[in-house]
Amino acid sequence: MIIISPLIRLCFKILSIVLFIVTIAASFGGKCNPEYMTVPSVLVLALPYLAIATLIVGIAWLLSGRIIMAAIAGLTLFIGWGTLKDVTPIAFSKSPQDEARTFRLMTFNCLHLADTTKSEAPGNRAINFLIESGADIICLQELVNLEDPAEIHHWSRGLIDSLYATYPYRAKASDSWHSKDLKILSKYPVTALTPKCTDPEEDAKWRKFRRWALFEVDINGYKLPIVNFHMTSYNLTDTEREVVTEIRGVNTAKKSYEEFRYEIFPKLGEAFRARAQNVKEMIKTTSDLNTLIACGDFNDVPGSWSYRLMRDAGFQDAYPETSLGPTNTFNQFLLLFHIDQIFYRGSRLKALKTKRHRINTSDHYPVEVTFEILP
Repeated sequence: MIIISPLIRLCFKILSIVLFIVTIAASFGGKCNPEYMTVPSVLVLALPYLAIATLIVGIAWLLSGRIIMAAIAGLTLFIGWGTLKDVTPIAFSKSPQDEARTFRLMTFNCLHLADTTKSEAPGNRAINFLIESGADIICLQELVNLEDPAEIHHWSRGLIDSLYATYPYRAKASDSWHSKDLKILSKYPVTALTPKCTDPEEDAKWRKFRRWALFEVDINGYKLPIVNFHMTSYNLTDTEREVVTEIRGVNTAKKSYEEFRYEIFPKLGEAFRARAQNVKEMIKTTSDLNTLIACGDFNDVPGSWSYRLMRDAGFQDAYPETSLGPTNTFNQFLLLFHIDQIFYRGSRLKALKTKRHRINTSDHYPVEVTFEILP
């Protein structure tokens, strides 16, 4: 034991140092343009788990009396805090100045209002959830035709009428084929707008590839522009998403590595780049709007390149301003990522509270933010 113990301790030190280095690399991965490198963007996806692992390892070294290793773990988290404060925030809900000036906005990739976990249950749990949610504005992604019984899980006229009664104002994207699944349900009047680039040629190009839509909601006379987006996904098959969970030993690990390198990794890079282009186009097209909420299925995590583009353009993220600790909004295949975002900008908007709902009809959880319109 006198010989083995130092060797084991040395191995743990080496593994810890590797963990710390990878955590720092992930913290700054979002600063690397995916046009040139894909690996840093992939590392950002794992940042919450790397940070938690670093914290646990640091505590373990501290309890074992290894102060220097514990200090290195703390220094790692300190170095990465600029990103970690958005990924694992330390904040709390706020009270409004005037309750009458608040409204609740929800984003939900509803997966065609299907039910991935209780498909045989009577009725439609997703629609019932929308009716009972109490949200004032709901931005939906992957919503099909509510009037088509063939498109909606357990469709019924009474259920749709109840939804319409709760949300008498509705609008769908009007400008892009790729945005046809973007809709808004609202208790306030809502209008779909047609975003236009200042350059007609650019506008014609982006109209084909645009993954977002622009709306305007009239909240008691206050006209609020809202972008509802459904950014490019990774387009992974179910088999590819299960690569991690299929690892059972050396042989399966080798197979999973090969699948990741040759099949999954190229798709990830393509998606990172496509989202970045769409985000830049959205920012440019809406630059004349001083107040704006941009929300939906972002398909990218806090700290990523696309996320940083939004923050650099003056957008605030409601989650780190009002929440404590990390969260996930994607809920399947052990890919527990926070990819549904609610951004906003403008001096008259203030985020008060963020809530992630637990309904599991879709592969995404709904996210809701309570906003206050300041005088």
